[in-house]
Amino acid sequence: MSIKAVCFDMDGVVVHTMPHHVEAWHHAFRKKGFNHDDLEFYLREGMPGRKTILDIFHANQVQFTDRDVEDIYEQKRKYFKENANYSFIEETVSLLERLYKQGIPVSLVTGSRREFVVEVVEKLPVVFHSIITGDDVNEGKPSPEPYLKAINNLPYDASEWLVIENAPLGIESAKRAGAFCLAVETTLEEKYLRQADRIVNPSNLEEAVVSLLKEGITD
Repeated sequence: MSIKAVCFDMDGVVVHTMPHHVEAWHHAFRKKGFNHDDLEFYLREGMPGRKTILDIFHANQVQFTDRDVEDIYEQKRKYFKENANYSFIEETVSLLERLYKQGIPVSLVTGSRREFVVEVVEKLPVVFHSIITGDDVNEGKPSPEPYLKAINNLPYDASEWLVIENAPLGIESAKRAGAFCLAVETTLEEKYLRQADRIVNPSNLEEAVVSLLKEGITD
């Protein structure tokens, strides 16, 4: 099967934002007297904000109120907006430029809010065929809805799409949508990414994608 379009996750794939998101989560939870390991946040990357809070509380069997959820959600957003600095992942930007010059459609699917996505996209040297943000879906990752929305914007079968992800929930979302998923080890090590079809180090990302484009997807 040949690949005809490529879809990118944003946080942890296009931009180095995950450490800042985790820092913001820690700040928000601690203000309410809760403490959690970094991994709890990294493993839930891509999940909508309020759902992340509920999932962490339930997983830890913590007693909480609706007010706790709203306070943490608002504090996290506020802290991230005021304090986050981010840089672009050079290997991904190079790949984006290459695909764009070759005329291969590129899309962006992210759980981040549109206001932040617009800020990021304006600094990139490419134009995305479609951009799906957390504000555009009813269910975030791991639901297939985000990637299905991007896939349905072009007349290609889901199996003709390559999705580049870096987190378990995003990988699950892409696979449930029917796409081929390449995981890149930017924030988590291989053992957390094994649901992906292939896993690569960031330094090998462009080479791996070019190979898949040339050779197609094989079982």
